[in-house]
Amino acid sequence: MSIDFITLAPTVMQVFKAGDANPKKVKRIVYGQATSDANGIATLYFTDNALANGNPLLSTIDYAVASVYSTNPTINLRPRVQMREKNISGKYVSANITNISGVTVLGINVLGSENPVSGVIVDFMILGSFDL
Repeated sequence: MSIDFITLAPTVMQVFKAGDANPKKVKRIVYGQATSDANGIATLYFTDNALANGNPLLSTIDYAVASVYSTNPTINLRPRVQMREKNISGKYVSANITNISGVTVLGINVLGSENPVSGVIVDFMILGSFDL
């Protein structure tokens, strides 16, 4: 069994384990960061060139998770992250980033709505397989 670390881009690291029961497949863990756009969508491309036109590092995505970090003391202004898509071709994952706005009556938020938030850095962790 071996564990290899390969740096693919400044914010993407790949870890994979060789020597599984099926030698034609390798499990990989891919970590990366992406920034949300004006629509509140953060997309991480985990390809050999970190772009949509690159070759995928995974054949299948088994599991993906996203998280954001915020120290904002106002709960409504803290960004929230929700997984949006695991791409079927194993090239990218995306997440929605929102916060809540609304009317406050007697200290209670009533009529709240979720709004997209841009410029938020999202951490992604993806577990998948790659065919050798």
